[in-house]
Amino acid sequence: MADSPESLNTLDISRFLANQSTPSEDRQLAASFVQLAKDVGFFYVSGSESLVPQELVDEVFAYNERFFNLPLEKKDALAYTSCKANRGYLSFGREQASLSKDPDQIGAEREAAKDQKETFEIGNDVDPEYPEHWPNEEDIPGFTAVRLPCARGRSLRTLTTCPQTMNRFHILLDQLHLRLMSLLAISLDLSPDFFVPQINGRNHCLRLLHYPPVPRSGSNNRIGAHTDFGTTTILFQDDTGGLEIEGPSGSFIPVVPKPNTFILNFGDILARWSNDALKSTVHRAVLPDLKPGEDPSAPTKTRRSVAYFCNPNPDALISCIPGLEGPSGKAKYPPVVAGEYYAQMLEAEIGA
Repeated sequence: MADSPESLNTLDISRFLANQSTPSEDRQLAASFVQLAKDVGFFYVSGSESLVPQELVDEVFAYNERFFNLPLEKKDALAYTSCKANRGYLSFGREQASLSKDPDQIGAEREAAKDQKETFEIGNDVDPEYPEHWPNEEDIPGFTAVRLPCARGRSLRTLTTCPQTMNRFHILLDQLHLRLMSLLAISLDLSPDFFVPQINGRNHCLRLLHYPPVPRSGSNNRIGAHTDFGTTTILFQDDTGGLEIEGPSGSFIPVVPKPNTFILNFGDILARWSNDALKSTVHRAVLPDLKPGEDPSAPTKTRRSVAYFCNPNPDALISCIPGLEGPSGKAKYPPVVAGEYYAQMLEAEIGA
């Protein structure tokens, strides 16, 4: 991979998602998918609108703004309390992503590395153990699921729970994740449903992110250099910019926003699962570049993004995929229980 923005490819999955592709085309797409997973670990994906409509993505971004515009006391009432639950509001500066990669930061170095963002974490809303921290319906109508008349074919049945914005988005992105993981399985000469028994619980985190305007005279950091922890991350970003990935030389490459795409990257659990055949890439968010005509003494533009962190089921035992042991014939990593591993990694950077 060259250390330039042009090295990030775009993969079109429209025919695959619409079930219009042939088995030969699927294998070719899967080969491109796994090559990008091995070489870069980050790429753009287009053509997902048949499953995840752009109108829904736009609505989620509108709710991102409405949620973070709530008074602080209303957001604090929904505060994040547990890494095992991984739900609720994380206030500005609470998380420090770089600690997962550099836990020995101390003093001024540690303070300077604090992430300049606030987030809201949403899980699987039918989890019996960990309830969601939903805002009140009167504060943000339609944010979650409410009981409304719902169309069922040509009939109309009342008092049926309809997935509203966030729950609908969570469900559709889970379906997208399952399709993407089937591509990965095909590329590794595995059955398309190889991963399904260990990823079918919708144990994913939908994260709304808000990076408020900050002075350019301070830290350039918005979220420190880190890797993600799960299998894949589906990221939608606004047009502000600032996301960067680490290239082979150690320099950082801008991931420039592209309309009607999302970013796909791979996480640590998938790297372990594949014996490091698939790449979990270090990335960060920094202040956006100064654009022509902008006042360098003025605060930066607000940045918003929406991430869907995909994870195996909590009880899934992650051990090396057969055939990926490498020349030594031995796995690099011992088996781990996915839920325990994920919680430990979150605790390292959040501390709860």
